[in-house]
Amino acid sequence: MRTLKRKLLGLVAPVLLLAAWDYVTRRELFSPQLLPPSEMLLETWWDMQTSGELALNMRVSLCRVAGGFALGAALGFALGTAMATCKAVDDYLGPLFNTVRQVPIVGWLPFLIVWLGIGELFKVAFISLGALIPMALKTYEGIKAVSPGFLELARVFEFGRFRQLTKIMLPSALPSLLIGLRLSLSEAWMLVVAAELVVASVGIGNTMTVARRLFQTDVVLVSVIAIAITGYLGNALLALLEARLLASRRPTCAQ
Repeated sequence: MRTLKRKLLGLVAPVLLLAAWDYVTRRELFSPQLLPPSEMLLETWWDMQTSGELALNMRVSLCRVAGGFALGAALGFALGTAMATCKAVDDYLGPLFNTVRQVPIVGWLPFLIVWLGIGELFKVAFISLGALIPMALKTYEGIKAVSPGFLELARVFEFGRFRQLTKIMLPSALPSLLIGLRLSLSEAWMLVVAAELVVASVGIGNTMTVARRLFQTDVVLVSVIAIAITGYLGNALLALLEARLLASRRPTCAQ
């Protein structure tokens, strides 16, 4: 009952926003070119969907997100694990990592374009860099937060370093790792739009760029809504995975 009530409360803000939008557009307080009415957005979405334009651009963007997220999350996990488990690696790479992560990811755009050009490699590398940082940070924090008592128990049972990592550290750090995955995915989805806004011939970001130049605010808003829904669904899937994995650990912990 409480969960249902929370979900219903979560609908209040969107409903109020839609009602305000409908009121403003019907009263023509703004030009339809600046704030298109909901009917125009539905027509634009239907036209983009039936023509295949929306599906094509979303598919291209999702492929870029998938590649960049997978690469960045894997590298971030490896880097965070190495820094958390090896003092030498932490001493050498920790200061550099903490310095680099202070730079906004978009600040690397000019550098990456110069080095990698404007092709797919640039876009995947840009997305990967954004996904790497939160994953590395949450992996590092999760492993470092493992109880010293668990590690001492592992030494008593003469666990090797690899067994300590797989049997003690990573299971204990699982909540932090899952948060890192969600943050990395969110970052990847935002950065694909940024990369496509800068340079792309296809992709949802390119659709927004072309529509902005032609002053087609209805196309821009449909693209924004598609991005928001897709990002929300991706985060919801990871949240569901997180809940299932953490729930499966409880019986083991209780034993």
